[in-house]
Amino acid sequence: MLYRYKVIALVIVAALATPGTACAQDVKFAYIEGGIIGGFVNDIETSGAVAGAGSSSLESDADGGGFIGGAWQFENNVHVFGEYASLGQELEVRSGTNTVTGEYDVVRWRIGLGYLYPSSERVAYYGRLSLDQLEFKDAQAAGFNLDVDADDSGVGAEVGIIWAATPTFHLQGHARYTAVGEVASSGSDPFDADVLIGVNGRWHFRPNMAVFGGYELGKITTVNVGLRFVF
Repeated sequence: MLYRYKVIALVIVAALATPGTACAQDVKFAYIEGGIIGGFVNDIETSGAVAGAGSSSLESDADGGGFIGGAWQFENNVHVFGEYASLGQELEVRSGTNTVTGEYDVVRWRIGLGYLYPSSERVAYYGRLSLDQLEFKDAQAAGFNLDVDADDSGVGAEVGIIWAATPTFHLQGHARYTAVGEVASSGSDPFDADVLIGVNGRWHFRPNMAVFGGYELGKITTVNVGLRFVF
């Protein structure tokens, strides 16, 4: 029995250490993906975009939804990309000792242009510029006539790194700026700029298919899992 475990361990170590056919040069932004997403909106209580609660206080709780995205790579490692996500948020409206629950939707999308630079057998860097859109809508809570005027767009930029840890497992990290990333606490605009940090991992269980999970930290923090088809 011990011998069998040693053999299995050696096979796993050899598989991880042996260079495979997939490397940074094989990484490309040509895919369609989709899945489920969960998230949390910070500082909704400071928003001036939600009217109808009067002197009551607001609080947002995490909920989920779905997302879809894709990219198409041209020659010379240039690509176009797009992403769309819609997720719900639970809403609490507190007035004195009473608390009423409700909900609202958060819709985010972005489209843009990017460039991928493979720097070694296993590492590639990339950069992206985008137009970003963020919207809060369909807010409702029993007893309150809530009106949401939170819909804005702006520029975005992203830099990241992709590491082909094994032939089938890739790790990706990024930092990105968006002009519509957090709830504005003052001024006429509903949103302010934010810088987000993200990481995700992809396991290619088929040559052209991968499952993945990701986490992005910011004023709107999200977690997602999904399926990617590479072409």
